[in-house]
Amino acid sequence: MLTLWLLGALASLLFCIYVYTTRNFKFWKRLGVPYVIPYPLVGSLKDVAFQKKTIGEFLKDVYNEHKGLRFVGFYSFDQPAMLVRDLDLIKNVLVKDSHNFPDHLIAMDEDLDPLGSKNLIAMKGPKWKHMRMNLTPTFTSGKMKNMFSLVEECGQQFDKYLETSVAQSSTLDVKNATSKFTIDVICSCAFGIESNSLKNPKAEFTHQLKKTFEFDTLRSIKSTVAILSPGLLKVLRMKLFENSMYDFIRDAVWNTINYREKNGISRKDFLDILRELRKRAENLKSDDPLYNLEDDYYAAQAFTFFTAGFETSSTTMSFALYELIIHLTLRRRLHTVYNKPRLPYYCLAAIQTLRKYPVLPFLDRKCAKSQEIPAPSGEGTITIPAGTGIYIPLLGIHYDPEYYPEPEKFNPERFTDENKQSRPNYTHMPFGEGPRNCIGMRFGLMQTKTGLIHILSRYEVEPSKETQIPLEFDKKSFLMSSKEGIHLKLNKVTI
Repeated sequence: MLTLWLLGALASLLFCIYVYTTRNFKFWKRLGVPYVIPYPLVGSLKDVAFQKKTIGEFLKDVYNEHKGLRFVGFYSFDQPAMLVRDLDLIKNVLVKDSHNFPDHLIAMDEDLDPLGSKNLIAMKGPKWKHMRMNLTPTFTSGKMKNMFSLVEECGQQFDKYLETSVAQSSTLDVKNATSKFTIDVICSCAFGIESNSLKNPKAEFTHQLKKTFEFDTLRSIKSTVAILSPGLLKVLRMKLFENSMYDFIRDAVWNTINYREKNGISRKDFLDILRELRKRAENLKSDDPLYNLEDDYYAAQAFTFFTAGFETSSTTMSFALYELIIHLTLRRRLHTVYNKPRLPYYCLAAIQTLRKYPVLPFLDRKCAKSQEIPAPSGEGTITIPAGTGIYIPLLGIHYDPEYYPEPEKFNPERFTDENKQSRPNYTHMPFGEGPRNCIGMRFGLMQTKTGLIHILSRYEVEPSKETQIPLEFDKKSFLMSSKEGIHLKLNKVTI
């Protein structure tokens, strides 16, 4: 009898779970919108949930399977979401009507993720506008020129690191090497801190920041939920980052700020802007929550600068080097780096790398209020309700042969001024577009090009026995990342 009762209770529970997780599954059908077939619990994300595809690969496949459509519906677990294919509609979401799509979808619990929930990516509304406006001056062209000497100093340390590493073994994990370089650059330029990542293999900055992007199965599930179903993340009280990471960043920020204030040091860098912003708020003594921000809001911006800055640039450099071992002609062209007319080719190579390997392979926005858009049939309109997740599949667009013939081919010439003008806008967006574009774009490109120059002006890069061709991507990461690292052979060039 007890067994029958337990089986009945279990069946009732499973039925309730089924009904609840499928309650919205007729949404797109009612609107007459083509959609990806959903399943209980996981919605349309079956392959992502079972780590057969990354989020970027899933969105790319949906993009490719629905040619000719302006948008496609799918179910992000139990919630309706929309993938946008049409470039004009993408422009409306990111730029023209950005006030109706002002925020990213991610929403973390402030108690569990105090810095992750308060950084520039996760912030929303007036607080985001206030912080973005005040941080933007850090990345002007003038500031980039002033920072270049610091980047170049790190480049010289990078030379020494490479020389020592190559003397020990000609095979190098370039992702690991470029990560150390970018950590040192960010620490020096933004915070005036010597992280010593290139000199010390056990440097604390290297250890802490790399932990941020180590994706085991549980971490993969958490990040997937955070991006595709942030409400579920809060309900389940999942935290994305360890407290040790937050404590480390807090200590680095406030110890450096206190030291500068005590010794009258001013560098006019990212950290000084945070310090000035905090002082201004303290002097106002306002009850307005826009200005009365707790210290974690300032430390959170440093957290974002550290984590986003080092991963994006190091990944781009390593993918660029991987492509160059396959393309001998390009390699030879880049090796003459100090012949000034060819220096711009580094920029073309970096931008082309970001086309093939956009570090974040999609953009997301949240619909702030109900929106009317033309119906798929072309007659009348349909209403997209507030809260709907909007996804823009960068990987799909960047590989669309309509915009990039032979999309698998690595060709920096695609991004000459003449060729760029021949393509529609919004077909290359590795840094996003509109008010929510990447604030550190100039800085990221500067350190990427500098790192490539210091490698390719001194070394020939070749495949090694450990080089994986073709690359296999890490299915656990929502970023574009190689599964086994990128191991190349470096041979010193005789000048």
